[in-house]
Amino acid sequence: MKRFFLAVTAIAFVFSSCGCGKTDNSGVTPGGTTEEGIAVTGVSLEKNELEMFVGETVKLAATIIPADAEDDILWWSSDDESVATVGEETGLVTAVAPGLANITVTTDDGDFTDVCEITVKEKTLPPANAPKAYGAVPTEGQVAWQRQELLMFYHYGQATFSGWDGENSSCNGQSWSESLLLRNYNPGTIDTDQWVKVAAENDFKEVIITAKHHDGFCLWDNPESTTDVANANCSNHTDVIAGLREACNKYDVNLGIYLSPWDRMIEVSGVSTSVYETRFKNAAKDLMTKYAPVVEFWLDGNHAGNFNWTSVNNTILGINPQCVIFSNGGPGCRWVGNENGDAAETNWATLNIKGRGLSPSNLPGSYESYLGGGDRGGDSWCPAECDFSIQQIGDRNGWFYGRNDSRKTAKQLMDLYYKSVGRNGVFLMNVPPSDQGIIDSAEENIIKEFTQMRRSVFATNLADGATVTSEDERGAGFEAGNILDPDYDRYFATPDGKTTTEFVVELSGTKRFNRVMLQEYIPLGQRVTGFTVEYRSGGSWRTWKSGTTIGHKRILLGDRVSTDAVRVKITGSLACPVINGFGLYNDTVTGL
Repeated sequence: MKRFFLAVTAIAFVFSSCGCGKTDNSGVTPGGTTEEGIAVTGVSLEKNELEMFVGETVKLAATIIPADAEDDILWWSSDDESVATVGEETGLVTAVAPGLANITVTTDDGDFTDVCEITVKEKTLPPANAPKAYGAVPTEGQVAWQRQELLMFYHYGQATFSGWDGENSSCNGQSWSESLLLRNYNPGTIDTDQWVKVAAENDFKEVIITAKHHDGFCLWDNPESTTDVANANCSNHTDVIAGLREACNKYDVNLGIYLSPWDRMIEVSGVSTSVYETRFKNAAKDLMTKYAPVVEFWLDGNHAGNFNWTSVNNTILGINPQCVIFSNGGPGCRWVGNENGDAAETNWATLNIKGRGLSPSNLPGSYESYLGGGDRGGDSWCPAECDFSIQQIGDRNGWFYGRNDSRKTAKQLMDLYYKSVGRNGVFLMNVPPSDQGIIDSAEENIIKEFTQMRRSVFATNLADGATVTSEDERGAGFEAGNILDPDYDRYFATPDGKTTTEFVVELSGTKRFNRVMLQEYIPLGQRVTGFTVEYRSGGSWRTWKSGTTIGHKRILLGDRVSTDAVRVKITGSLACPVINGFGLYNDTVTGL
């Protein structure tokens, strides 16, 4: 994990080992395989509810159960084509008019179905005087990705059992080889349902799995490798990615894929970079299609090699244009420059990807500083993802499970939440499943305590019910009061050219707070360069705290004060400010 050169149906996937495999040509294998092929036992849609706007098209994704069933043909239908139509063979839904429609997917034999309820709305166009976008702006996928805020990482594979993740030159003194990796991987049960349930119950909106780490061992039947769970010499043939896909469908959690460019098995194979690049892209394509939808694709920069990264990115985005690609330099999101889980206090979501010549295999200069804080007015929208592990080995992260590793505390997790999400980043916590195939109770209990703390802090917005005023409102539709509107797409804006402003929040009585939250409407770009928060005391305004950037979310920590009014001064902005969120909170539980 270190970057030296980085320089929906309820199916519980609890598996035990079986005897099937790539080179097993027997007529019958466990799991229902016969000479006629594996029978279909169900079908599961990625989502069972979906909102669309008139004129919008969405391709629904469904998974045949089991994933390797012989008959993979599906048929689609709509119960009200005046509201939404669907391609009979494609699953491509088109929203026609406001209303409700049920889209049904049916297996070829007609025995199994699943339904997605489509709610079609009329899209409200922004007022004619709406601000124009400024600078680099996010895609819809990037906005949705950052609004998730909490992501969970699963490092799992042969390293879970051997402790060797591919970074050292040998595996516990043994020369590494395919046969060694296959022997090392020795799970009994793999409860992917439990992994995702833990994430969902604690408000994590996306999970990312190491489909292949640096060692080259693959958790699915990789058509470009034999070092995988489908190999006949592997003791457990569970398709872990399929299990996660099903659990994500069940708990309404998004799926991300980590596919390491560095591969120890390729190193010993003598395969050229160009040949391996083709294999890598084919593996990525297989993951993106077989386990769709994949909302994030993780390209670790450790020994990443000299691929044509534009070609790799195009392979991924050609399948899902809204997929967020992680690497040193995006293009979807960037490494924050450390593995401590924290971003800089001044943190731009824009980055000079082209200007700095960034790619997974190229990270010049003092990368910690510019990745931690981004580039003001950068050429690309590329927000920071703040990765760390809940487990530690001394002063470094324990990426794969270690029974004797130390664990971060709930208070430490809250501190990292404030320093990631609270600084315009995304919180990516690695929670490595154990050698028993579950998230260990030690980790689960810490995560639950973290969730209780976080929910307690943000349960009550003390600004609710307040009156918000400003002398610099842009006009109808952009009033200052929009900062308290739960509708994400409503925001306060000033006239063009007005880059400083202030708004006053008159509270419904005296309140005590020690946390202030601000949000910019990032679909129009990141703008604010400086702001100050003041509170009224004895009829006078007193400075509480100042900051620089806001972005998707900024949470300021300060002394607890009592007041009946708060004033926010925007002291600098690259274009007219667009503010769509504000909150006052009283943290009495974390001790931070």
